[in-house]
Amino acid sequence: MAVIATITLNPSIDRTLEIGRLVVGGMNRVKSKIDHPSGKGINVSRDLSLWGCPTEAVTMVGGDSGRWLVESLRELGIPVDFVEVEGDTRINIKIWAAEENSSTEVNEPGPTVTEKDLQELLAMVQAKASQWDWVVISGSAPPGTPPEFYAEIVKAARAQGAKTALDASGMALREGIKASPDLIKPNETEVRDILGWEPQDEAGAIRALEELNSMGIGCVLLTMGKTGGFAGWDGCIWQGIPPEVEAKTLVGCGDAAAAGMVWALREGKGLPEALAWAMAAGAAAATTWGTEPPAWELVEDLFPKVKCISHK
Repeated sequence: MAVIATITLNPSIDRTLEIGRLVVGGMNRVKSKIDHPSGKGINVSRDLSLWGCPTEAVTMVGGDSGRWLVESLRELGIPVDFVEVEGDTRINIKIWAAEENSSTEVNEPGPTVTEKDLQELLAMVQAKASQWDWVVISGSAPPGTPPEFYAEIVKAARAQGAKTALDASGMALREGIKASPDLIKPNETEVRDILGWEPQDEAGAIRALEELNSMGIGCVLLTMGKTGGFAGWDGCIWQGIPPEVEAKTLVGCGDAAAAGMVWALREGKGLPEALAWAMAAGAAAATTWGTEPPAWELVEDLFPKVKCISHK
């Protein structure tokens, strides 16, 4: 059975707090709280698992918080393989101000990892990747990780026949694309990390995709928040405009879009249809509380409402 695996070097427990209106420098009373096992790759696995797609999470954890994260994933039926590191898996705070319809994030850096930890994880990828159809490598790298390590993971997975999707930022993204992943999923800020400039509109997005595709990256999914997304592959560029939804959070929407895109490509969908599934999944994720995955029924309902436009 083909599996979409995810690799999350710097997982977290996402603690989402709902308040009325954010008061900077003053008292904020919490209306509700929920904890989720998280990190960008883990979010992708949780989405895929809920949608009935076989997935496996590979990660690095430490301390009581790390053990809670692993057990929570296993309770969800998601197979987990992990490297245990010194220190505690981080807890990230997401503050959802309902009256302002806005989210504020306070993210910890995560525990420092060693070269031994990283080589153990790389050996795990080398041993398992032949069983994977796709592997999604995403999120920030913990302290102690050399910038070229994501590129090493991409090379190791591709050497075993797995297709690779990279969703990172900064130097890790710049170095990672040198290994020619099959798909990258930057947002507009992350595009700036690669190209040195940030697309602001439709024309900028198209130009960015052309430049990124010319660098040898097979497929690019550029997400631009409520504007939607753009996908470029093999000389074709499409824009996906998602339907309007009643948003409860912006956290995890990009991860759901990545999950939708990889799932669709694995199913043999063409670029515009894969983009539409990505936009539907991202919009569906905006309606959930915290980083709770969206139900597949909602994704299916939103899919035909996505407007796809060809630009090339």
